Amino acid sequence: MIKKAKKGQSLVEYGLILALVSVIAIAALQLMGGKIQNSVSTAGNQLDKAAEGSGAAYCTSIGKTYDSATGLCQ
Repeated sequence: MIKKAKKGQSLVEYGLILALVSVIAIAALQLMGGKIQNSVSTAGNQLDKAAEGSGAAYCTSIGKTYDSATGLCQ
C-alpha cells in the first residue's frame, strides 16, 4: 500500500513541476515576445536580401537580368 501512495505522490509532484515550468515559460514569452518577434523578423529580412542577391548574381552569370518582382531571370 505504501508504494502506491508514493507513486501517486510522485505523479502529483511531477504535475506541479510541469505546471510551474509552463507558467514560467509563458511569462518569459510574454515579457520577451516583442524582442523575439523583432529578431525573427530581422533574420527573415536578411535571408530575403541574401536570396535576392544570389538570384541576381545567378541571372547575371547566365547573361540575363533579374526581375525582383517575380524572382525570375528575364
